[in-house]
Amino acid sequence: MFSYSTALRGIALSMLMVATMASAAEFKSGEVIVKYKDGSFRTRTTMNSLYDAAGVETVQRYSELMGGMEHLLLKENVKVQDAIAELMRNDNVEYAQPNYIMHIYPVFEESSAAANPSNDRSANDWQLPCIYPGVHFPPNCKDWSFPSPPPKKNEPNGSRPELATAPVEVNPPVEDPDLSRAYGLEITGATRAWKIHRGDKKFLIADIDTGVDYNHEDLAGNIWRNPNPSEKKDVVGYDFIHEDGLPFDDQSHGTHTAGTIAAVGGNGIGISGIIPKVSLMSVKFLDKQGSGTTANAIRAIDYAVEHGAKILSNSWGGPGDENNDAMKEAIVRAQAKGVLFIAAAGNGDAFGRGIDNDSSNQKDYPASFDVDNIISVAATDNNDQLTSFSNYGKTSVHLAAPGLKVYSTLPGNKYKAESGTSMSCPHVAGAAALVWSMHPNWNYKQVKKALLNSVDKLPSLDGKVISGGRLNVEKALRMTLTSMD
Repeated sequence: MFSYSTALRGIALSMLMVATMASAAEFKSGEVIVKYKDGSFRTRTTMNSLYDAAGVETVQRYSELMGGMEHLLLKENVKVQDAIAELMRNDNVEYAQPNYIMHIYPVFEESSAAANPSNDRSANDWQLPCIYPGVHFPPNCKDWSFPSPPPKKNEPNGSRPELATAPVEVNPPVEDPDLSRAYGLEITGATRAWKIHRGDKKFLIADIDTGVDYNHEDLAGNIWRNPNPSEKKDVVGYDFIHEDGLPFDDQSHGTHTAGTIAAVGGNGIGISGIIPKVSLMSVKFLDKQGSGTTANAIRAIDYAVEHGAKILSNSWGGPGDENNDAMKEAIVRAQAKGVLFIAAAGNGDAFGRGIDNDSSNQKDYPASFDVDNIISVAATDNNDQLTSFSNYGKTSVHLAAPGLKVYSTLPGNKYKAESGTSMSCPHVAGAAALVWSMHPNWNYKQVKKALLNSVDKLPSLDGKVISGGRLNVEKALRMTLTSMD
């Protein structure tokens, strides 16, 4: 006989299962990433013997920055764990790991403007988010994903448009009509900072995400034009899902983050990004479900670095991936090239409750890697309160920025307000670009120091983030007018 207590036990078991699934690192079956030791002696004979023992079907070798690394595709029915164990027995192998899967962070809709991690949601305000985008588990969960934009009338369904001619810059600038809807511009002092500096098209920032609508009327003027495109025609960036130079956003997450960074300022259209004038590179490794592999993520990072981006904006990640050595190594390579890696701190546990990235076993990566060029970003609302979904960390999250109901661009010349640390991350990325483009001879350490030393200290962030404050780009620019160590 069904009872209320039985129902409660069932609900508790389901919640435990959801939490366990969310905390476990996903990986691609049948795939392994391996890194060989520097100077290791490897002949064709010894490598073929190793591949046979590990059950390798296909080998994809990397060059350039990723020399010594391979992406291995395993034979059918060979388990990832068994292949890794066999590889690690070889003295030439530095590490072998699963090809972990990354996701965009879930996007939340909240009826309450101010929310604190300790606050409980009302029954009408709370809805369990789905574990993975597009997969409706548990039942009646709220899907993370943005709605996919409808195809344009003159395009076949699912096609990716060719790059249109870059629009002519509006000069003198014309006021953008919807600036007030993007409240993050005002609360971070960006609108006042523009009186000091508005950016520089010579400065290159990369948005590593689901791609971007590079023909969007409010983005096209700031989209990077590669002076030396390859045979893949990578004029605006690269698409590691389709392996070509058309990183069009078929999910909409990347276009939203791109608008917060670099919507064209002063063109009389829509809004402005934190930096009104810049060159934005789009690097797509996340598909239309918002998912991508580590193998493609590290290729995306290295592509952006190789092509001159000084700042990488990363509104994606995953829990429990602390053993993702390949990902960490890619960020370290970016650091060696003097590049800043801005990362969303993450949107909490399976129930949408912010977690402590200092200590939780569900902490999010890449934001939680201990690498000096990372800036990890939490989310605040328009009342300067830490949002209920935002991760935090007194020693691992650096600062906060607006992340609740952030108004920005969507594919097809559209706009929408969305919530998540995915939305706070590009505020900081754009601010870093504004500071660095004003001081092009600075290094990443000076830019990072300027941002962290100029925050607005807030009681809601005391003990929650390293700086104790929320981004203030105006203060950052004014501080840089005086000499800094």
